Amino acid sequence: MSGAFILGTAGALIWLAAVLVLLRVSKRSPALIVVLSAAIVYLAVLLVALAIFDRLAFWPFSAAYGFLTLCVLMAFGALYKSVSLRMLGDLSKAAGWALPEQELLARYIEEDSFGRRVAILLQEGHAVRTPEGLVLSRKGQRIAAAIYRLQQAFAIRASG
Repeated sequence: MSGAFILGTAGALIWLAAVLVLLRVSKRSPALIVVLSAAIVYLAVLLVALAIFDRLAFWPFSAAYGFLTLCVLMAFGALYKSVSLRMLGDLSKAAGWALPEQELLARYIEEDSFGRRVAILLQEGHAVRTPEGLVLSRKGQRIAAAIYRLQQAFAIRASG
């Protein structure tokens, strides 16, 4: 059984090395890279282990790999999406380590948060711009309905 934990740990380290390379060479979404590569490396290590070893303690292997990759995924998600950490980074690069609050508000709320999200909705065809404002497309309506059902299932009253 401890061999399965070691194999799971080795697989997680292989995944981490692959992610560090892929994030530097690929133009795809970083979130897609880390999640999809975790699944691919898991399956690859599992198949190689099944081909090499007579037996594999599947659950201990999966638990070790899953725990370690999820720890890294959570840290990556916090670093990748945290507005607070990005603000700290900008403050650390600014002269005197200071920026006016209005500049931070404009940069992170108006430009990044709102402007970028509207652009994504339009680009992906989830909404269209009309004289009345943004209107959900059929695709957007389907996605919104699915999200609403998932939020209901998980008793999520507010999100975002």
